[in-house]
Amino acid sequence: MSIEITVLFDVLPGRLPETAAAFKELCAATRRESGAIRFDACLSEEHENVIVLVEEWAHQAAIDLHMKEGYVTDFLAKVDGAYARPPYVLRLRPLDA
Repeated sequence: MSIEITVLFDVLPGRLPETAAAFKELCAATRRESGAIRFDACLSEEHENVIVLVEEWAHQAAIDLHMKEGYVTDFLAKVDGAYARPPYVLRLRPLDA
């Protein structure tokens, strides 16, 4: 069974353009990883300045490798201080699991 994760990022209004650009770069690089099934960043239509990251991974080892990639470190440096509050992480599982 794959691993699904959704993360909500409440971005400071003045940091939205540069943060969105950093997410686009991260998504493009991550989609090339063999264990990444889905990795999409979206803007919320209901909540201003909220970016939602939707991830699906083949297994935990793929996530662990992803977190060690240099472009992840670069992304984290680019978005440092860009959030109004810590990201809200939801690791999902089916109700019948």
